Amino acid sequence: MGSIGPIGMTGPMGPPGVKGDAGAIGPAGPLGNPGPQGPAGPAGSGALTEDAAAFAGFTSATYDGNAGGRDAMHARCAAELANAHLCHASEYLLTTSATPIPASGAWIDSSMMPYALSFEGQFTLESSHGFGRWTQSTCQNWTSASATSFAATFIAANGRVQSVSSNTAPTPPGCNTQRALACCNGAAKVRFAGFTTLVVDGAGTGGGRPGMHGACAAQFAGSHMCHVAEYLRAASSQSVPTTGAWLDPSGNERGEVTTGGSPRLGRWTSTFSCNSWTSNVQDGPNTTFLDVDGAAKLTSPSTAPLPIGCAAQRAIACCI
Repeated sequence: MGSIGPIGMTGPMGPPGVKGDAGAIGPAGPLGNPGPQGPAGPAGSGALTEDAAAFAGFTSATYDGNAGGRDAMHARCAAELANAHLCHASEYLLTTSATPIPASGAWIDSSMMPYALSFEGQFTLESSHGFGRWTQSTCQNWTSASATSFAATFIAANGRVQSVSSNTAPTPPGCNTQRALACCNGAAKVRFAGFTTLVVDGAGTGGGRPGMHGACAAQFAGSHMCHVAEYLRAASSQSVPTTGAWLDPSGNERGEVTTGGSPRLGRWTSTFSCNSWTSNVQDGPNTTFLDVDGAAKLTSPSTAPLPIGCAAQRAIACCI
């Protein structure tokens, strides 16, 4: 046999054959690692409708009207129901809750209309998106278990919100009654940042109102000194310092100062702020502070507790 000759050139590719049937799907592979978090979305509109009303439930535990303050009532709700706080009347009614109410009813804060007939505002037990938390008719800001003193607000088993006093309360009457708490967990646009460790008198930091805002921002990034309505809307469960805390008063659309919690109220700067946080005179300008029971109070030299007026040393209440 002779030697093998060289390999010839490859010929042209022939046409593809008929496609075969698909094979069976193989088993799924292991889950991969999650990718990095995407960038933050754009800032919200700031619309007041962000104060959404949502009902969390009723506490299983029952209490009388002496919790030690409003912050403690908020904390009791949060302890049983995540991120919850004590409802106020309008907030609860706006949730249109179908949850059955305990036979003995449930404690709740009263509400206020955004115009003032007094410093606290105009009391109401009805509902509107413009109504806010009111700090009266609540067993002396939830510090009293008296059977015959101090009005209180609760939801009856039939769903009606009622305010009772020693003359009108059912049996057992008043703030000694054991009731569950009505708890809401809707989100407010405003949040409470905390109380400063810095303690100042009414002259603040020496920089007026901007200085008070700056003191908050230095301890809690992005925060500012609260005005009353902001603080109440935030429904904070943080204990108020025993000496109280400074904050600005709020004002309504009719140009009246108020200590209510409506989302339609804004910061008031004309009075009740130690001459815009520049005075530490004991008997000088009127001022506003958050008391240990969680209620905001407007004071003058004739009404303020000791140490009175702008000479008092207090932390600053900060909101975001």
